[in-house]
Amino acid sequence: MFDSLLLFFILATIIPFFLAQIMPNSKWLIGYAICFGSFVVSEYYNHLTTPIEQRANGFVYALAMLANYLINTSGTLGIIDRAIVLYFKSRGYKINIWLIVNIIFLDFMLVYIAVLIVNIPK
Repeated sequence: MFDSLLLFFILATIIPFFLAQIMPNSKWLIGYAICFGSFVVSEYYNHLTTPIEQRANGFVYALAMLANYLINTSGTLGIIDRAIVLYFKSRGYKINIWLIVNIIFLDFMLVYIAVLIVNIPK
């Protein structure tokens, strides 16, 4: 049970990020950003318009919200990372492995900060 749940969260984080990374040029990246953005806006609208009585409670709701935040954060970070790399490529800079490693470490820090912000008591 725990292994499949952990695998779900890992896949929920990895898939939107790598979908953005395989975009070959900026036109494809803009299209992915529009599709992903409309998905995020529709999910947020659905969350806002659902009455509190119809929302789930407890552990499953918390896991679903965490998965939603991870998908949104990883997709957004993937779009930002790919845009940075495409910008540097268009300017003629050589992309080396250390730039990619630094960007990925920055992503880990941003995901960690996003999870901390979600868990702040209100």
